[in-house]
Formats: sequence, structure tokens, C-alpha cells
Amino acid sequence: MVRGARAETRTVLQQVAAEAGFDLVWDPTSEQDRKLLGRAKLDDRQRAELEEVWVDRVRLQPTDDPKNPVFKPIDIWRLLQAFRARVGRDSGSYGDVGLEHPTRSDDITANPFTQPHPYTQPHPYTQPHPYTQPHPYTQPHPAMAQYATPGFGGRQPVSWRGQPPHARDLTAAGVRAPIVAVCDSGIGEHDWLGPAHVTHEVEVLGELIGLPAATGVLAETGAIDQMLGQLGDDSGHGTFIAGLVRQICPEAQILDVRLFGNDGQVAEGDLLRALQLLALRQILARNGVGGYDPVDVVLLSLGYYHEQPEDTAFDPLLHGPLRLLGQYGAAVVTSSGNDGTSRPAYPASFAPYQGGNVADEPGVVPIASVGALNPDNSIALFSNDGPWVGYLRPGVALVSTFPRTYDASLNPTSELVDVDGNRRASLDLDDFTAGFGVWSGTSFAAPVFGAELAAALVDARLGGDTTGDTPGNTAAAVTRMRTLLADMPGRVTS
Repeated sequence: MVRGARAETRTVLQQVAAEAGFDLVWDPTSEQDRKLLGRAKLDDRQRAELEEVWVDRVRLQPTDDPKNPVFKPIDIWRLLQAFRARVGRDSGSYGDVGLEHPTRSDDITANPFTQPHPYTQPHPYTQPHPYTQPHPYTQPHPAMAQYATPGFGGRQPVSWRGQPPHARDLTAAGVRAPIVAVCDSGIGEHDWLGPAHVTHEVEVLGELIGLPAATGVLAETGAIDQMLGQLGDDSGHGTFIAGLVRQICPEAQILDVRLFGNDGQVAEGDLLRALQLLALRQILARNGVGGYDPVDVVLLSLGYYHEQPEDTAFDPLLHGPLRLLGQYGAAVVTSSGNDGTSRPAYPASFAPYQGGNVADEPGVVPIASVGALNPDNSIALFSNDGPWVGYLRPGVALVSTFPRTYDASLNPTSELVDVDGNRRASLDLDDFTAGFGVWSGTSFAAPVFGAELAAALVDARLGGDTTGDTPGNTAAAVTRMRTLLADMPGRVTS
């Protein structure tokens, strides 16, 4: 992954690759995005800001040398260190190159973009009659896994008999609805989340931001494979988040930016590309370009642990577009993570805190990191915590929306047709056709906070604070959002 357009960066990278016997092959999509950036209507300062954070993908290919057809395997980590040693720590190029790390959904290996913290297992109750033992959780330290179990906050279907969220009429008041970007697994079919409230296939200058919408039977049922048909660990994740936003801020207009599928695995290059395109869209919106309204809140319920957070180049590639979004008035809200650790997770640890790697800049909306509370207002045992977690919000046993098409391979443990022809059955744990479910995780504490922030913005606009909505008045938008963040309750617990 190569940031920016410094000649030194590309020259030295080419040199160290050639010395190792490899050529650089630039990704065609990256070249296409460069052309898109070139035709965007930006002033010189804005173009330079985007160029500074813009990341291209490049892969290594063995040099075609007929005289020496056998090449040595490349240690990509050693090549990265060779590049940094060649340019030196004092060079602006030092942090321009990073690895596209392998992604896993269940570990904290080198910089993985892991699952967005839902705490679920696909088949938790397969025995026919499990509810007989009086004390099911007697093994040592069971409480972390407990949250994944239906009945203890784990994912399961429920019935909703309340009214749909009712939005205030902002059009009559002459103010703009807040825009919330849900950067997640995609938003599925639900009557709360129709075209009046959710925009799918978000684009900038004709280019899709994020991945295309999922299609086919697996997307419809929520399953992740055809052989077993089990519900994915992250199936319904984005839909659940969107439903929380609708409950807390019914006026919000939601942008569906799909980053990953039902397995929760995020390719680092795809994440960076989506965020830099979203940053481009944000700048165009602030410039008043037709067809784009500025995003007010960006939700990122995902996380990873960095292998070298003490390094001065620990992760400028991801922090760059997030900072730029904040510079242009968007509040980036992140989940703190679900590992019950004080080890800083990213991007949550990009939030400014004493001893952290990121300073609080007056002209930038700071990143907000959110941990999870139990219903009794105690901190959830799984919730990561530390000085980098600035806010706590409910994140356990929440009720929200699921795609009404979801019905994977699990069946009720008991099912029969009685003498009158009526179907009788026990609970089917992966049948969400009722449209609602329970779930837990810091993934959901973050959108609770983000939606509260959007609702506070509605109140500010209805109260007459609309100067930040005028095209070109980005400074006022940043000031207003920083004020709203400062006024939000932080770490109040029982």
C-alpha cells in the first residue's frame, strides 16, 4: 500500500524491489481512482490534502530474467524495513508504504481488520433440550462467552410490537436532515430501512464507494456457504446498526457503504479505498457540488491491533482519510473492541488521549471511541477499555432490525403439527423473518452514540445553528460538531 505521490517514495520502493528481484505492478483500480481524483473540482489546497492521504495498491512480481529464471521468495516485511531504512525516519516518505495485511475474523494477528464485534456463534443450541441444568455456566471465567448465547445477549430473533420510528418534519422547519454513513456489511431488506431513509450504492463522480451489494441466495438467507447454510458471524450486522440509528435519530438519512460480507473480513485495501473516496465526496459536498450533501457522522464498527503502535509510521495510511473526514466536519465514531483488554485497538485508538499517537487539533473533529454498557449501566465484561475510550453507551441485549429475508439452516429443536393442523414449534434461532433481533457488542454501542450525536445535531439545527450547513463554511461545521461532542455525556456508569 503506497500513500501519496512523492517521487522519492516510488523511486526508492522500485529500487529496493528490484534489488530483491521484483518489479512493481500497480493496481488498475488505483490508476482509475487517480484519474477520478484528477477530474474532481477541487482547489489546490484540497487536491494536495487528498493527494497526501490517497493510497494506491501495488503488488510485487518476479522480474522476468531469462538468464536467471529461479527467483528467491520475498519476505515482504524485510522489504518494507529496507524501504524505510533507505529513506530514513526524517523523510516525509517514511510512512508512505505499508503492507496490506492478511485479514482474519477471529484473531489479533498482524494488523487484521477483524470481525466488527458481534459475539456470535453460528449454532449455539443444537442439542434437543438444553434448558434443564440449573447452573449452565460453571466453568472458570465463562462470562465472556456468555454474551454470545441467546438469552444472555447473544444474537436471536425477537418480536417487535411497537410503532416504527417517527421523524420530525425537518422540511417544514427548513433544515437539513443529518447524514449518517454506515460503513459496514451492507443494509438489508426491512420496512424501516426503505429508500426514504437509506441510500444504497453510494457514489462519487460515478464511482461506487465500497463494495457492490451482495446478491443471490446466500445474501438473501444470511448464510455464508452452500454446504452448511449456517448464518455468518456478521450476517445482519449493518442492518442491525441502521435500525439503531433509526430508533434514536429517526430523521437521519443513512448512507449504506458496504465494506465486507457476512464473514466480517475486511480487506485493508478495500477499506482504505472506500474511506478516501468518502473523503473526496465530503470535500465536494462542502464545496457545494450538486448531488452531494456532507456526511455528519461516519460509523466504523470494526477494529484491529497494530503490530508496531510505537512506530512513528504506525498507521498513517488509515488515519489519513479519517482525519480528513474530521477536517471537513464529519464525526467518525468507532467501536472500542470486544476482547476485554486495555490494549489500544484501531481505529478507535486514533481518538485523542493523553499518551496517544494522535493530537486533538482544533480544526478537526476528533475521532470518538465508544465502549459498551450492560443494561444495568455497568461496563460490559467484553468491552475493551482504556484512556482512549472516551464514551460508553448501551451495547448488550439491544433490539434492532434484521433483514426480513434471513432464515438460514437451523431449525426449531422441536416441531410438530397438532390435531387441528396448527404448526407448533420451539424457537428457530436463525429465522429473522419477523425483522427484529437481539444482539450485543461494542459494534452496537458505537451507533447508539453516533445516532445520539446525529439527534443532537437535529436539535442544534432546529435551534437555529445552521451556519455549518452553508457550502464553503467548513470551519463552522467543525466547530459545531466539536461543541456537540464536548457536550455529549461520556463515561457515566453505575
